[in-house]
Amino acid sequence: MSVAETKSPHAKSAKAAKDSAAEAISPLRPSRPLREEKENSLLRQWTGPLSADLTLHPGEFGLGKVPARLRPDATTRSVCGFCSTGCSLDVHMQSGVAVNLTPTHDYPVNLGMACPKGWEALTCLASPDRATQPLLRNPKTGALEPTDWDEAMQVFTLKFKAIMDQHGPESVAFLSTGQICTEEMAFLGSLWKFGMGALHGDSNTRQCMATSHVAYKQSFGFDAPPYTYADFEESDTLVFIGSNLCIAHPIMWQRVLRNKNNPAIVVIDPRKTETALNATQHLALRPKSDLTLLYGIANLLAQNGWVDHGFIRKSTTNYDAFAEFVRQFTPDKVAAETGLTVGELYRFAETIHKGKSVSFWWTMGVNQSHESTRTAQAIINLALMTGNIGRPGTGANSVTGQC
Repeated sequence: MSVAETKSPHAKSAKAAKDSAAEAISPLRPSRPLREEKENSLLRQWTGPLSADLTLHPGEFGLGKVPARLRPDATTRSVCGFCSTGCSLDVHMQSGVAVNLTPTHDYPVNLGMACPKGWEALTCLASPDRATQPLLRNPKTGALEPTDWDEAMQVFTLKFKAIMDQHGPESVAFLSTGQICTEEMAFLGSLWKFGMGALHGDSNTRQCMATSHVAYKQSFGFDAPPYTYADFEESDTLVFIGSNLCIAHPIMWQRVLRNKNNPAIVVIDPRKTETALNATQHLALRPKSDLTLLYGIANLLAQNGWVDHGFIRKSTTNYDAFAEFVRQFTPDKVAAETGLTVGELYRFAETIHKGKSVSFWWTMGVNQSHESTRTAQAIINLALMTGNIGRPGTGANSVTGQC
């Protein structure tokens, strides 16, 4: 091989460096862009306000990517106020103003989920009829007119004191709402009774589910439903009475969908709801016949020996009297009053009997309906007589909120 044919790598590197340097300092040779920018045309726009608005940017705070206009400078947590499920929401802030939200990913209630109501929790802040300042009625015109907080509080307290001085502390009352949290409700009650000296107040609880509170108190001695949301995932049989959980409580329904036991789902409701469409059994009984149905199922369980005698002896009283009372609710009588077939009644009772972890759930379809306290008691009795209480995936469980 001749010397002329040998190519030194060092010589090649030196030549490349020389050419590169010459190219860089040459004033006559324009540099080429790495990527040509596409120009907008009449038929196609490559850039514009809509594209910029849809482009996502890092949102910080563990939020992933968000549009630039919604990029927060801080976040804070809030509890959704639309129902009593208690979902946690991370509110995105810009200069102290809420601009967006996401469900809290590690909160034990909603587990990073939100229903349509939760996703729209900030919408009311921009509502044109939202009250942002106190209003005082003009005695001459009768119209409500804006005023400052100091004047509003003076008028409020002085008028209430005057009424109580004239007619006594029992002459005034407050009516509360389920949209305030427990701590606010406790403070309102203390302020009303101890601060203002009034007597009467009615919370949302009495309007919403007082009937079940009475049933719980008479059955257990306390008025709190004995369950956690985890029970939705632990049951092998779920019975929903007057409850469209799928729509009214979507976060709880997501817990049902997470259930790995392939549970039997029984829906007792005159309506063909979304929950009923997803059920394994839908008992579309006649309105106002719930109590008859539940007494009839209790009779079938008792007559067939499908009860937990050990639990009954240890943890209940007056079972024999109850079993004797429900004997009158024969399958034929119950079928005639409810509009169901005898076969449907037996299938429902047998489903309860075969279940190892049976939970009973109801909402306003029971709590605000015909013979509601007795109906709630009848549901509780089904759980007690079958020993389906006090264990994971069991219980007689009233869910507050819509039906």
